[in-house]
Amino acid sequence: MKNLLLSAAVLVALGAAPAAQAEDEAADGTARSKVKPARLISFDGQREFLMASSRLRVWRSEVGYTLEVDASGTPTDCQLTERFRLNYVNDKLCEVLLKHHTFEPALDASGAATEGSYEGRLNFMEMREK
Repeated sequence: MKNLLLSAAVLVALGAAPAAQAEDEAADGTARSKVKPARLISFDGQREFLMASSRLRVWRSEVGYTLEVDASGTPTDCQLTERFRLNYVNDKLCEVLLKHHTFEPALDASGAATEGSYEGRLNFMEMREK
């Protein structure tokens, strides 16, 4: 009987822990909890991305990426989610991504523009259909 009560108490405690942790994270005062992320306005480089991928012999169905966006909405840095073995391929694909994305900058709690990031994925089949 004691073991059953102890097990029930542990289960209740474990069930309540994620909710309490979520409340702590939401009210932790970090900038992340108060920042509106960068918003994509447009990506007009689908053709260029397909051509670069073809030249570089990229054989993946999708490419994931993260772009860092400055306070004016300009992408400043690029990282591919699943990097290619050759840095040259990563660099060339990132050049196209940086050149052809337009963003609204991230906003802090007071509504002022700030640095942020954007995560995206490009699917080759969808781009070819367009």
